[in-house]
Amino acid sequence: MNSAARQLLLVGLLLATVIGLFVAAESGQGQLAEASRRVERSARRSNALGEILRVLIQAESGQRGYLLLGEPNYLLPYQEALAKVEPDLRELDAAFATSDAPTRASVAEIGSLSRAKFTEMGETLDLYRNHGRTSAIELMRTDFGYRAMSQITERVRQIQRAEADDMLQASRAWRTDRTVSFAIMSAALASSLFLVLLLRRVVLRYMSSKEREAERLAERQAELERVVKRRTEDLSELSTHLQSLAEQEKSALSRELHDELGGLLVAARMDVSWIEERVGGSDPELLTHFKRLQDALLEGVDLKRRVVENLRPTLLDNLGLIPALRWQVADSCGRAGLVCVEHYPPAPLNLLPEASIAIFRIVQESLTNILKHANARNVELAVESQGNWLVVTVRDDGVGLPDDRREALRSHGLSAMRHRAAALDGQFRASRLAAGGTQIEVRLPLERITATVPAY
Repeated sequence: MNSAARQLLLVGLLLATVIGLFVAAESGQGQLAEASRRVERSARRSNALGEILRVLIQAESGQRGYLLLGEPNYLLPYQEALAKVEPDLRELDAAFATSDAPTRASVAEIGSLSRAKFTEMGETLDLYRNHGRTSAIELMRTDFGYRAMSQITERVRQIQRAEADDMLQASRAWRTDRTVSFAIMSAALASSLFLVLLLRRVVLRYMSSKEREAERLAERQAELERVVKRRTEDLSELSTHLQSLAEQEKSALSRELHDELGGLLVAARMDVSWIEERVGGSDPELLTHFKRLQDALLEGVDLKRRVVENLRPTLLDNLGLIPALRWQVADSCGRAGLVCVEHYPPAPLNLLPEASIAIFRIVQESLTNILKHANARNVELAVESQGNWLVVTVRDDGVGLPDDRREALRSHGLSAMRHRAAALDGQFRASRLAAGGTQIEVRLPLERITATVPAY
């Protein structure tokens, strides 16, 4: 059985034990409540019986005192008892409403005897008022009142003994039930503690194994991250090297095209001009061909110039970054009919060659993307020094980046710009503007891209 199955089994046993504890507690509480109800019922019945007996004794004592002494004050207890007897008898009936038939019959007999006793005492008082003390005392000396009180007292004592026995039995049953319930709850509690300790041991062992597994996983993940980091660094270095190599090849090709192809085209134009002067004459057809050839050579020179500037802008090598950016912006915006706003530092930037070409390529790629995809009408380029950073921002009012950010991240142009910034320890961010359009922001550390001025 595996660890998870053992844990489930222990949890099930623990739940069953807890449920057993709850059931035992509820059962014991129910039995205690039942015993308490029986004791309370017996006490209520005994109190009701005792109250009837007390009322009768109070009435009889007041009546006898009045007959013997003739003082009206002695009638007060009798009158109070007379007013209370019926409510007390109703309370007595209510207290024994759920008892067995013989007990209810005895209670009914007590009520009848009590009413008869009060009737006898009332008749005695009437004799006293109408015929004097002698007639009343003669009636008192008969054994009717004595027999009634004896019967009432006997019935009350009999029922009270029965209620006392019931109360005693309820108390004994409660003690027995409490003992059994305590034993059951003690056993269940001991089982619960044992299961809790066992479950704790299993859980701790499981957690320990999970921690060891997590540590091994973390070690493997860290190793994998180190491998990925090394591979990423290798790929980044390779990409930087390839970009640098590509720039060198472009520069070499640019120089070769400028020197070789440029020389050939200039020489060809000079030769064509010389031939045109010698043999042109006045033949219109021949002059047309010469004109077409001159235009073709001029277009070739212009094409050579554009290709050379695209491969490696001569302004960047000869005049620096800002003039090259001005030319690039003017050429791109002029061909597309865009309104361009430019912001440059007031002082020239003394940048490393690799930083200058990286910034130029980032701006060039941004303008290319705007011309191809943005459908913009306005473009803004800003090159600013902010603290220890050189911030290059290209902003347009076109359609913006795609809604799916992943498509933008897979863009080769954006990836190339991001890598050029990272190669200079910089930051790159492409974002979609709230008002529409796209913003490319590159932040490069000045200490990394600034050229050191040699000391003389």
